[in-house]
Amino acid sequence: MATLTVIVTAFNDDEKLKYTLEGLVEQSTEDFDVIIVDTGCDEKAKAVIKEYCDEYVGFVSFEIPHCLIPEGRNFGVEQAKGELVYFIDSGDYISPETIESVLKAADETKADIITPRYYVSGENEPYYDTWMDMLATVPRVDRFDRALLNTLDVDGRVYRKKFFDLYSIRFPATPVFYNAALVTKLLFGCDAKMTGTAGAIYAKRNGIYADGFPEKGEPTEGNLDTLIGVYEQAYFDIKSIIEEETGSVDGDEYTIQEILTVYFEELTNKFYRYFWYLTDESLEKLRGKYESISALLTEERRDKINDTFKDLRFPQMYITRNDAATIPLFSILADLSDNTQLDEFIDSLYIQKFPFFQLFIKESAANDPSFPEKWKGTENIIVLPDSGFYQKARAEAAGITINVKDPTPLDPRILSELSVTKAPRSFIQYIFTSKRKQYSAKTYLKRKGLAMQ
Repeated sequence: MATLTVIVTAFNDDEKLKYTLEGLVEQSTEDFDVIIVDTGCDEKAKAVIKEYCDEYVGFVSFEIPHCLIPEGRNFGVEQAKGELVYFIDSGDYISPETIESVLKAADETKADIITPRYYVSGENEPYYDTWMDMLATVPRVDRFDRALLNTLDVDGRVYRKKFFDLYSIRFPATPVFYNAALVTKLLFGCDAKMTGTAGAIYAKRNGIYADGFPEKGEPTEGNLDTLIGVYEQAYFDIKSIIEEETGSVDGDEYTIQEILTVYFEELTNKFYRYFWYLTDESLEKLRGKYESISALLTEERRDKINDTFKDLRFPQMYITRNDAATIPLFSILADLSDNTQLDEFIDSLYIQKFPFFQLFIKESAANDPSFPEKWKGTENIIVLPDSGFYQKARAEAAGITINVKDPTPLDPRILSELSVTKAPRSFIQYIFTSKRKQYSAKTYLKRKGLAMQ
């Protein structure tokens, strides 16, 4: 019987699925088997699954239509025979030495969770996650490690199956933060031990719209509640562990401040990335949580976070969506050359790291079938007649004006980076229109020798 079971959650896109499965075939060890969970594949993807299951020993498949990724993983765990389980999503890839490296680390350290390096590829600029790299090089990872707290929701870890069986632990059936919920339960509820292995690489395929959003989905209040629940549980568990071990918790205790800092930063990021997707009531709830955590931080911690987020404006600047619409940093005047990418262009504005803008758009574009229905009537979109569009828009613009004729979607970081650039304002328009998603504004400016804060 194989020591490790790989559980692949498969969905549409036969090429990405083949890329994932071929990475398993290329492994330097054969001490593993593969369970492919078909979560509702089309015929082309089903053909790929059949091809690999027919050709390779140890590859089997099950069909569970219309289920979420965590539900597919839970089903795979119930079928798994290996001592270790490894979850891989369709489109992701592990390097040829990964499973061999994981098995070696598990045998030598007797760890319950093994963390590899984590590489993000796709439409965005590819990179290795620095926090995961820290964990991958440590033979024994402290469960209170800051790097771990910053990677709770990251894929790629390998787990001992005994925890799933003994404690009936499963991934929560949510589209987001299911990794974080599972890791939190294992580390703080079951006292699982973690190690790293730099010889393993998990490559996550990411897209420009997937940055921070599940499967290109939209942020919701339910997803926000899940995030808050995960970090509150982690905070409660860590606090309880420290109290049990030391008898008390000092307000300035380092580990407590670490989890609060990570929680605070997560909420800050979500405030900006979720802003236009939530109601004012949900934003108020988020703001209240933000302020309650802020009150628990030391002054030194707050100063450090202010420095980390110096390119952003904290939530006190915007009380409601209407406030953000009436005092924007940028006024975007869209006179697009064509409307074939209109929906993608507008969506890319609303997933910006700093999405505080007003958008002026012509009546003809607003009435076009490709105009995204979900943004119609949004507070920061101003529809003006085609005739005299620029003159009217400039008269009403409340922020730095940016003229847009190209409908190519934007890199999700560009407004944030433009908000702190020291380049002349006249140059901002050139950066905005020329670079789009190929390069971030910061990278482009650095190459030109211009300073950024």
